[in-house]
Amino acid sequence: MKNSAVTTLVPGQLTVYTYGGFAPVCYKNPAGQLIGLDVSFLTRFAESLGLSIVTKEERFDVLWKLPGVGLCDVAGAGIMKRKDRDVGPDASWSKDYFQVDRSLLVQASEKKKFDDYKNLTGKKIVVTRGSTADIDAQTRYPNCQPLLYVDEVAKGQADAQDYIVRELVAKNKDYAFGEGDVSNKYLRDRYGSLVSGGLDLGDVHPIAGAKETFNFITRNASTGVLERLNKFIKDNIDRYAFQ
Repeated sequence: MKNSAVTTLVPGQLTVYTYGGFAPVCYKNPAGQLIGLDVSFLTRFAESLGLSIVTKEERFDVLWKLPGVGLCDVAGAGIMKRKDRDVGPDASWSKDYFQVDRSLLVQASEKKKFDDYKNLTGKKIVVTRGSTADIDAQTRYPNCQPLLYVDEVAKGQADAQDYIVRELVAKNKDYAFGEGDVSNKYLRDRYGSLVSGGLDLGDVHPIAGAKETFNFITRNASTGVLERLNKFIKDNIDRYAFQ
């Protein structure tokens, strides 16, 4: 379908794949609907083109491959553009629209121990498989291996983040949840009352080697989408996290 020189996978709609485990970037409300900063941003983008938006969920570590194999117009879930994330010849990265640091959500009383990352040992660090938290933790915390993965420790849970914070981090001082600082600040503020002394962010740091940005991936056959998305990002970047 062509709408103002934009061609989409399904007539009249922008089809988006995301991952619902990174609140407040992408997550599910109690009704099971995918919401969050990325979804809201792309919804407003779709509306600017006169399109509706349809969101679908997939596991995080395959998201960037989906536009290139023709499953969606756009993929996004706080994804960093990296050389080791091949989108294929039929997809493209958008401009960056947000920036984060790495962090560990921990009990506040344990923050100093986790801040001392070079001497950190015997702790249990939970990460999303294939995420930058996973990539970063593999080398930053060599004495806390093997890492624990969300898809294993929270298997079958309706809200993996909720389960990990409530049942692991809040109940055991040796657990940490590796996420971007925007996600862990959200979780700290939402769940801090569960722990005497609260929750806090330990070892906040930039990922090694590059500034960690969020980028979308677009399907090349969805003509006009990338160009208009990049313009929308330029015009709205200051309002991404303050909508």
